[in-house]
Amino acid sequence: MPYNLLLLPLIGGFLFVHLTHYFRFAAQRLDGYRLLFQAAIAGVGLSILGRLTTVLLGLTPLGKPLQTYWSIFSPFPFSGTSAISLLLGPVGALLVNLFIKKNKAKAMEINARGNFLLRLLDEAATKKRLISLTLDSRKWYVGWVVESPNLDPLEQYFRLLPFISGYRDKDALETRRTVYYDAVLKDPLLDPNGFVITLPLKDVKIAGFFNDEIYDEYFAQPADTSVPPPLVN
Repeated sequence: MPYNLLLLPLIGGFLFVHLTHYFRFAAQRLDGYRLLFQAAIAGVGLSILGRLTTVLLGLTPLGKPLQTYWSIFSPFPFSGTSAISLLLGPVGALLVNLFIKKNKAKAMEINARGNFLLRLLDEAATKKRLISLTLDSRKWYVGWVVESPNLDPLEQYFRLLPFISGYRDKDALETRRTVYYDAVLKDPLLDPNGFVITLPLKDVKIAGFFNDEIYDEYFAQPADTSVPPPLVN
């Protein structure tokens, strides 16, 4: 295959890596050279598949007519293989995405290579579980993770829908609950998206799942203590 035709399989490999959910999340950790190397590996695989596809098409009754018309359009050796390799990139990505959805791909990559905080936030977002957070400023939140971060080094924030907020005492570090959001979250006239807050990952000092049953048993509230279901997808 002429060297100038190798560009198309390389582009096809890049499209496959970029459009496939699983490989896209994995590629977020890679620098430019490693990403290029990964795209080149995918391009080699696509070139092999493209060549096999070209050979198999040549054995069919449509092989001769297709070869004749293609030679008019592109009279270069192996140009058909190169073009099919480029086409197989996005087509292969769409096929893989049918089996591995975006959320599943993100969870797989975080579980495999993410730290404990990323795993906790992703599980809380996926399973709609309440989570308790203490920030560097001693601010304390209980709420639902609306959007968890992925492995992109530039993505250093996550979004939380608060259920309770307060602070930790500076001496005893005990939690002091100051604001309860259950009433406003139950109000059909209010949009819960208006209460979603964005928090930096670097400011989280303590994080863990929040057990509302233990909370109801040991920390009585004057009003209804039932936890409403999360209202934000």
